[in-house]
Amino acid sequence: MYLIFAALFGLVLGSFYSVCVSRYGTDNTIFKPARSFCPQCDHQLTILENIPLISFLIQKGRCSLCKARIPIFYPLIELTSMFWAVLAATHATTYVEWVVLLAIGGICIVASAIDLRTFLLPDILTYSGAAIVLVASYAGILHVDFMQSLLGAGIGAFALWAVSALYKLIRKINGMGLGDVKFMLMLGALTGIGHLSIFIFLASVLALIFCIISTRGKAGMSRVYIPFGPFLASGALITYLYGDQIASFIR
Repeated sequence: MYLIFAALFGLVLGSFYSVCVSRYGTDNTIFKPARSFCPQCDHQLTILENIPLISFLIQKGRCSLCKARIPIFYPLIELTSMFWAVLAATHATTYVEWVVLLAIGGICIVASAIDLRTFLLPDILTYSGAAIVLVASYAGILHVDFMQSLLGAGIGAFALWAVSALYKLIRKINGMGLGDVKFMLMLGALTGIGHLSIFIFLASVLALIFCIISTRGKAGMSRVYIPFGPFLASGALITYLYGDQIASFIR
């Protein structure tokens, strides 16, 4: 029953996350307009049209009024949020830890989706995320020692900044934005210094796989730009849940 509740709650949160992502960079805010609407015809969605995932399936991925396609990122965000809510519920040792993990995962999902769409990582997400993780670690809610968390944030962010600075020095172009460095404050704090290398390795492997798949069959592409935020987030969340098992396997 607990996991069913977690899944349903994750879907509801995912619906809110999709609103945050779709309205980022527009004149709209999270709470205004109050109701969701079709970006093509401005049709305000009814309650039945706004049921997470179910409405998308019933309407076959199209607006009920103008029949325009509903962006696929809406159900994908909802599914990702549901998956994380259930995964976090199976690993959290307390309800408080689960709630904190929901907040951390929510920030990661929204930040990653925005990064995929705009190649930007908003400061309000990266800095607030770092604050939440550090406070939760200090309070003993997360199973990461506070000093380990603090060192993971500082050293992780510095390492990413150093790589970016070195790349720019050698290639004379930006290879990584400062948003990724700021995001690292949160994610490095989440994994702690002890599992920082595992986290970075996982993020790099995921990014490499994405590059290989996305450039497959596209000859002549000497430079590929990818948002690193989603892979950093995925690597950190996986490391938080399974870092000890991965470390034991490596040893």
